[in-house]
Amino acid sequence: MENVTARAIPNADAAIRRELLERIERLRWAHHVADAATGKVLTTQLRQPVSPLARAKRLSKLDHQFDPAIFGTPTYRLTARYPYQTSPKSYLEFFRTLVLTPLGIGTIVPEGFAFWSAEDIVDERLRMSAGLLEPLQGPCLLSLDLIILHEPGQVGRINIYVTEPDTVLASFRLAVHGDEPRLHTIDIVFMPGPNPTYTVSMTFEPGLKKVWFLSLTVAPQHPIVDMGL
Repeated sequence: MENVTARAIPNADAAIRRELLERIERLRWAHHVADAATGKVLTTQLRQPVSPLARAKRLSKLDHQFDPAIFGTPTYRLTARYPYQTSPKSYLEFFRTLVLTPLGIGTIVPEGFAFWSAEDIVDERLRMSAGLLEPLQGPCLLSLDLIILHEPGQVGRINIYVTEPDTVLASFRLAVHGDEPRLHTIDIVFMPGPNPTYTVSMTFEPGLKKVWFLSLTVAPQHPIVDMGL
């Protein structure tokens, strides 16, 4: 795990962990599904965590049939606690995080987090990159879990793209929800190209006040079982 341009602020780790613990008490949820080929995005606001079956059903609205088991057995799974994976080879790389910790917080943040504040978000450099170093077989599902708090009255945007070649997978315009943090689960369907390796990157645009990165997973489409869809 490489935190390329971390900012050293005394006691930031403990203070931000405490703030996150407090915000989890008021946490809401949102689920975004996107098709990289068409650019279509569907967003659902939730009052409880999204379930595997609900995720698969929403993906079916984009004409992609995924077995819910895909959410339990990803090919790649990377977090602040597990930023490297040997099989298949992959890694996480972070830029200008205020805090990067493998320490979990309960069941919602079990494997640590990376944290960015507003002054980092307006920086044009990358926020997070994941190197996927072995071939992908498509179609594939890229998933991200992020806790986000907005600047008062502003709308922010998150952009997800891959390099080699440089391709935007999806761009999400995140609605304002006052002072309530939301756990955003993002599911993006994409077809791997001919390149054997990929770098998946995430950037932020102004309007987001605080972002906690929790996890990134990538998995190929499983054979479909009967889900009653």
